[in-house]
Amino acid sequence: MLARSRVAVSWAYQVARRQLDRRPWLLIAVFIAFAFIIFTFYSTQRYLAFQTNYFDLGLYANSVWRTIHGYEPWPMLIFPSKFGNIDHISPVLGLVALAYALVPDPRTLLVIQAAAIALAAAPLYLIAMRETRNRFLSFAVAGLFLANPALHGIIRFDFHTESFIPLFIFLMYFSYPRQSPILFYLSLAGMLSTIEYSAVLGIGIAVSLWFLKKRTDRRILVTSIGSLTLLGIIAITDIRGVFASFGWPANWLGGQFLGSSPAFWSSPEILLGSLANGIPAKITYLLVATAPMWASLWKYSLRIIPAIPWMAVVIVSSRYSYSNVNFQYSVFLLPFVYLASIPFLYGIVKHRRIILGLVAIALSVTLLYSALSPTAPDWPRANPLESTVASISKGLPQNATILTQTDLFPQLSNKAYASLNFSSPEPPQYILVNFDSSWYNWTDPALGYPLSPRQQTELLTTQHPYHLILQDQGLHLYRLGFG
Repeated sequence: MLARSRVAVSWAYQVARRQLDRRPWLLIAVFIAFAFIIFTFYSTQRYLAFQTNYFDLGLYANSVWRTIHGYEPWPMLIFPSKFGNIDHISPVLGLVALAYALVPDPRTLLVIQAAAIALAAAPLYLIAMRETRNRFLSFAVAGLFLANPALHGIIRFDFHTESFIPLFIFLMYFSYPRQSPILFYLSLAGMLSTIEYSAVLGIGIAVSLWFLKKRTDRRILVTSIGSLTLLGIIAITDIRGVFASFGWPANWLGGQFLGSSPAFWSSPEILLGSLANGIPAKITYLLVATAPMWASLWKYSLRIIPAIPWMAVVIVSSRYSYSNVNFQYSVFLLPFVYLASIPFLYGIVKHRRIILGLVAIALSVTLLYSALSPTAPDWPRANPLESTVASISKGLPQNATILTQTDLFPQLSNKAYASLNFSSPEPPQYILVNFDSSWYNWTDPALGYPLSPRQQTELLTTQHPYHLILQDQGLHLYRLGFG
């Protein structure tokens, strides 16, 4: 019996070896497919567990749905606009909206995001193969990228257009030395169409390539001009009223990067306070996001140039989300860490034990810090009320006015007039809230939400004739009207 098992294992190994010799891309393709499945399952489970919320899956899904169905013009989706829309420079959302029109469900956005992140490993693998001609090393680089906890943070935190950035950056570097410039220019356009900060990345990439090549070519020039143009547009938005005719909010740039907080450069006291704020968190974040390629950051610093501005933002800022692996901003750093890791690992490729040791460190960091780790305490499970909320969503009229709370909003994002904050003189036709949810008491006056769902519900049901038409555990659905 044991002999037969050994023969079967040996036969399977030989078959696998022959397949890999014939199709050397098969292993990385399987790994990317596996990552995509895990990313998709995790993010869609978060949706079913009511762990996604208005910020930001609900906001993106609702804005895309309203645009597709003619409630909002397309420029309001892809450019800064009124409160309640995306409010970023994100033309890539136009392409996302076309896919959403085919399958109009918030989970469509999560699947697209999972695909974009997983597929980014393919051009990274090809770059490593071109530079090293080493299949093992190239697979290790791509695998370490997909295993990074900061990358998993993008999956954890709803949907964002920033998730496309690693794919576009790796495609730019892959296509840069190729004879045809088409893929490079398409990738550059894709990166600049994700979010306004991509202009800073574009300038950094142009500077990095110029230092590496010791000359300026047409592609570097186009990258510089395109990035500077976008940066110029962003800068002049801070001049009050410049884009008022297009519906862009005044002081849009300051609001995006600083919110209601004073600028850290406005006084030495504020700057020192920002620097001193959360120092352990900042150090931990930078160490985790770059693990275990710390040596490559200084040894191949030219490849890290585009990431330096964001690393400075992390150090200077007091904003919690900038120094936490569970947010989307790591995409401004991660691609360049792994581009720098290629020559670093190639320099020690003969010492396979060292590389395996680095892989072990990376996996240990993943187990400790990744939201997708098997040891993570909050692995999502479908909420028992999910089917009830899905049934309610299907039953409510498309144009009904609905007051709800942030963790229920994604399930209602395909309704034209769902809201967290009803300021209209007319009361909403329906109220859907969950008394047992922590979001029921959530409020944030600085963001424009002065009253919690609980306060709004109590006020509305006291002043207007609402009737409780459905109750399931803490879930309550009210309808306005008599009888």
